[in-house]
Amino acid sequence: MSAAKDAYNKDLEKESINVDLQESVSDSNINSLTTFERNQLNFKKNKKKKNIFQFLWYGLEGVETKGITPVKPEEQTDTSVWNTFFMFLSTTNGIAGMSTGFLAIYYGLSYSSIIMIIIFFGFFSCIPVAVFAVFNTGLRQLTLTRFYSGWFTTCYCFCVMNWFSSAGWCSIDSSAAAEALAAINQTSGHNIPQWAALLVLLVGSMTIVFFGYNVIHAYERFAWIATFIVYIAIIVRLKVTGFVKIGHDSPKRSENIGNAFGFISCIFGFSTAWCTSAADFTTYIPKTIPKWKTFLAIFSGMYLGLLITNILGAAICYAILNGPQEWKDLYDANGFGAAVYAVLAPNSYPQGSGPRGLEGFAKFLTIILSISSISMTTGSCYSLTLNSGQIHPSLMKIPRHIWALIGSLVSFALSLAFAESKKFSSTFSNIMNMVGYYVSLYLGTFGCELYVFRKGRYDFFDPNDYDNYRKLPVGYASFAAMCVGIVGVFLGMNQSFWSGYIARKISDVGGEIGWILGFGFSFISYLIFRPFEARYNRKHHPDNYLI
Repeated sequence: MSAAKDAYNKDLEKESINVDLQESVSDSNINSLTTFERNQLNFKKNKKKKNIFQFLWYGLEGVETKGITPVKPEEQTDTSVWNTFFMFLSTTNGIAGMSTGFLAIYYGLSYSSIIMIIIFFGFFSCIPVAVFAVFNTGLRQLTLTRFYSGWFTTCYCFCVMNWFSSAGWCSIDSSAAAEALAAINQTSGHNIPQWAALLVLLVGSMTIVFFGYNVIHAYERFAWIATFIVYIAIIVRLKVTGFVKIGHDSPKRSENIGNAFGFISCIFGFSTAWCTSAADFTTYIPKTIPKWKTFLAIFSGMYLGLLITNILGAAICYAILNGPQEWKDLYDANGFGAAVYAVLAPNSYPQGSGPRGLEGFAKFLTIILSISSISMTTGSCYSLTLNSGQIHPSLMKIPRHIWALIGSLVSFALSLAFAESKKFSSTFSNIMNMVGYYVSLYLGTFGCELYVFRKGRYDFFDPNDYDNYRKLPVGYASFAAMCVGIVGVFLGMNQSFWSGYIARKISDVGGEIGWILGFGFSFISYLIFRPFEARYNRKHHPDNYLI
């Protein structure tokens, strides 16, 4: 057998067969395939009647069946930088982005302070996402992390945390959109139930994620247009009502450094949450594309989406606080989504009565904005489908597209729980902080290994060794550093259920610095532990080239 044929057979052991390759696989090569690949090949060749469950499991035409296996250079055909720009613009340009800015209502800061925090800290929090997405190794983000942090820490710590982070983000985003849909026609009693709205939104997201990378990028390329139209309408309405002006303060204003740290933590969690999945959306970009172009496309798209949605969300917050009582009542009854509808609808309070036609148009815009949440949930759900197979080797037997169904069901259950809590702002704030804690630990360990010990290199390993634990770092240093970082998180976190010792010293209401201490503790401890791990590796694993 020729060397080219041997290399071809080796690749088949690593990935699911697509439709084009199936016909070229000879009978002599079938024995080298995995069980799933053989079943998939037989399914494609079988001319008998096939049921819907078989189609779902083995993949329809056009469905991306590739999971965490490396993307080969010949498969990297996504050469459009605009695809990358619009991907990250759309995933940050939804109603959940507005709800992050709306958290100003929870911290009681002035409008000008909120804008400064969004502009300044949003800028720096978008940088690591863009940096991590330009490696072009053909590996997914957490698959790549195995070569830096080791098998155990990546699979059983980072992947598990990222799975729940992605599911939680899908749930929060869908909950905000469902609140807006449920607020329409509420006074007449003909509004859509929140559970039904959640179901519609998550089914839409699941359908796009089911087909995979190409369909997601095609959808995200145009998804931002409708939301921008709605944002223009919201800006016009805010201008007409006059309830929001630069310099206006919240009636609950509390210029406290502890509250400022709390909102900064939410901004950090909103943007850096994409660090652990950044490369998932650039895997098919070839190495011929300059990295600075990919970096600028991701950074500018993400930062632009963050600025627009967060500042607009903060404006809606102050419109609710300074506006009529009817708006406050609508928000108290249905949450943030209802606040958006209150601003859009001219008949939502007596002084703002307008033509009935405009009210119908406001309902239409609210529906469009709610549906736009799909653009955000698709990114998180896609990352979830890829991470699921990394937690344990046995989970790789389940195809990527099937995980889209499982993840959507979990997100639906979590969304219903959030809907029942009736405390959207506090729940959303807690989730953003939790995501910030987890990402800070990831940045501390992965970032230290990448830039201190590897000098920024990402070409020192063979991507095909991604599942060979004998050739991956043992990961003792990263796990120990993560544990030390968790101690820092507990010392600096300021939540309703726990306020750390250092957090309590910042102000009379505490201060949220858990993500700062988590990063610092994990980074410094990794600097200390890594040389000891290298010494251990040289003694016990001399053949491991990733020492």
